[in-house]
Amino acid sequence: MTSHRWSATGCLFALALFAAGCSKSGASSPVESDASTTATVKGATAHPEPTRVESAPIREAARPAETLAAAEPVQRVVRPTVPVPRHDDRKLSARGIHRYESKHLVLYTDIDPEHARPLPRLMDEAYAAWEDYFGPLPPDREGNDFQMIGYIMANRELFRETGLMTADIHIALEGVYRNQIFWMNDQPTDYYRRHLMIHEGTHCFMMAFPNPTNQFIWYVEGMAELFRAHQTDNHGHTRFRLFPRDKESFAGLGWMRLIHDDVRAGGPRTIESVIGMHPNDFQKYNAYAWSWALCAFLDGHPRYRDRFRRVGSLVTGRSDATIELGQVFKPDWRDLSEEWLVYAGNVCYGYEIERTVLDLRPGNRMAGRPVKVKVAADQGWQSTGILVEVGKTYEIAADGRCTLATTPKRWECEPQGISFRYHGGLPLGMLVAAIRSTSPLEKAPHTTMLAVLPIGREKRLAPEMNGTLYLRINDYWNELGDNEGSYEVTVTEAAGQ
Repeated sequence: MTSHRWSATGCLFALALFAAGCSKSGASSPVESDASTTATVKGATAHPEPTRVESAPIREAARPAETLAAAEPVQRVVRPTVPVPRHDDRKLSARGIHRYESKHLVLYTDIDPEHARPLPRLMDEAYAAWEDYFGPLPPDREGNDFQMIGYIMANRELFRETGLMTADIHIALEGVYRNQIFWMNDQPTDYYRRHLMIHEGTHCFMMAFPNPTNQFIWYVEGMAELFRAHQTDNHGHTRFRLFPRDKESFAGLGWMRLIHDDVRAGGPRTIESVIGMHPNDFQKYNAYAWSWALCAFLDGHPRYRDRFRRVGSLVTGRSDATIELGQVFKPDWRDLSEEWLVYAGNVCYGYEIERTVLDLRPGNRMAGRPVKVKVAADQGWQSTGILVEVGKTYEIAADGRCTLATTPKRWECEPQGISFRYHGGLPLGMLVAAIRSTSPLEKAPHTTMLAVLPIGREKRLAPEMNGTLYLRINDYWNELGDNEGSYEVTVTEAAGQ
């Protein structure tokens, strides 16, 4: 396993990479390559053998001899050819292991046929989603489309006895992949079985073509986790890469519980700690939860997602592409880190990233006049544009009415909040504040914006730090979408200071 040193910004992908012209399979200098099969335990990254470049002269109409002699051989992009295992399906069927096939998956499994039959079609739907995000994989040298081999095992010993799982294949947690082949334990629920299969299939797709993203364990595992959150509608159409809206519809995805446990124990993990994880960290489920959280944040945030999604083109792009790290988010690294911490400290089922985008421009000192701001009920933290300072006192007064829900009945409230339901120990609908310190915290939780200050209808605020004042209407982070209305807030610097 190759080791890598990661600096504070060193594990994010470079804008310079894209300016250099890295592209998908239509690159201007594609290569024909081959790579040997490489075993990869779940949680470890694959490092294929060095690729071999082969020239493939094209046939063309006759031209002057001197022109033909000067012509360079044209190269084409091909996917490494991986030996496909062959099995005696009749003998396996007699032992209770049956074969199911679609365009992109050949599945061998001993689970109930009712649960097994839909899985290859689901994998084909996932394949279309991967192509849409990463770009299409090139064919191998024989012109074959990519097809995975999968083994879903209720009785793992049976697969060892029949030679489908050899002694060198070890499952650390629930699954393992080797290039375009994966093995996974059967799961207690059909949904968990399906989303674990999608996780392993995402690995197979991302590792099918030698590419520079494979060296980043947080990205490889985080994207596999991101894609496996899926839902199938009544018409049989499946959507992938969803942010889980509730525990019941996404049964078995334990990300939220693991993240909440870590946050309670020591605050949210910084981006540096997430991108600095090593393969051994992925012997525990927490690493998968944090990798998912970071990929979901970068993929869903309107300020960062375009840059993040361009990274995906490298998965199916040129095999000789390189990554220069630490540049793509460098101009707004501190803002990104702050927004990440606020998200990571509050993330929950149904969290809407776009409703919680922060205006992180520094506030200005008050010029001796009251400042009036409107605080919307359907948004997260909203900047007042005011720099509050230690040693000064500020009078905050709020008025207005908002609605926190419309069903089963309308919940209307005023700035003091509704005292029969609470979030974070404070009444729903209460006006609350946070201060973004001008000096970042070196210790957990690494941001002052997780310290919530009750305001209500009126409050004299004597800040304990210099920083920008933010306000919001207290509500659960996954219940902002049905809120209506706003409060009118006036901030005045107290006289005699």
